[in-house]
Amino acid sequence: MVTKDCFDEGDLRHFEPDGKVGLLATVDPDGLPHVTLITAMQATDTRRLIFGQFCEGRGKRYAEERRRVGFLFLSLDKRYWRGTADWTGKARSGPEHELMNKKPMWRYNSYFGIHTVHYLDLVSTTAAASVDMGAVVAGAAKAALAGRRASLALGLEPHPGAMNPWTRGLISRLGNLKFVSWIGDDGYPRIAPQLAATCLGGGRVYLPGAEHGDELAEIRDGASVALFAMALSMEDVLVRGRFRRTGGRPGGLPAGRASGCLDVDWVYNSMPPVAERIYPPVRLAEKVTAF
Repeated sequence: MVTKDCFDEGDLRHFEPDGKVGLLATVDPDGLPHVTLITAMQATDTRRLIFGQFCEGRGKRYAEERRRVGFLFLSLDKRYWRGTADWTGKARSGPEHELMNKKPMWRYNSYFGIHTVHYLDLVSTTAAASVDMGAVVAGAAKAALAGRRASLALGLEPHPGAMNPWTRGLISRLGNLKFVSWIGDDGYPRIAPQLAATCLGGGRVYLPGAEHGDELAEIRDGASVALFAMALSMEDVLVRGRFRRTGGRPGGLPAGRASGCLDVDWVYNSMPPVAERIYPPVRLAEKVTAF
């Protein structure tokens, strides 16, 4: 992956619309990857980004606590930029706060607005890339055969009940957006599209490697990897587990590219109004039986 230390001036306008996809990759207190959907994120110049916070969630807290983050912008014309940045501060007023709250999505919102703006200093970014739908379709086609073969080689799923039918459907549906995230050797989380990802069962996801297979090849076997999946209806889910390498050239992929499986052991609902873990189940308050 070739990177540079600043955006091109002409790219900045693609980060402004509310309709884009903005993803923030962070590191949780256990050193594991986490991904948050933040459409209110943009670059203010070629070396600085901001994002707005209107609800509570883990990703914003992790960014502030650990400071090293990754990001991805997917524009309305299906181009995307990825990179890393440092969290440097936040504010509840000022020009950036006004900028965010004047956007169409927030300006006429009667119930809530952006209450905090977070600041990021750019560390690295890729040049714009286009979603390769040919690679996505080819990866999805190969997944039916290669994925099952890879899963049989790995043996039984450690957590076969981790993902419920709704989660499996959201991840497996071709046309939904899916992004994989992992922690680089430098401590910064990385994020990359994996639109051809599909579920092999209730606890395993197959990553064909048709997109960014060279980067999948660099992930250590057994490393913690997160997968964020979302539909255009803005429904989304985050799963996480152990990455299992399934060979350097699975399914006829070129040399230097790899596929893998994600053995899911953690599922998280990141949608409002309550962002909370789904699996393992959260123990709720005990039922009152005596008064």
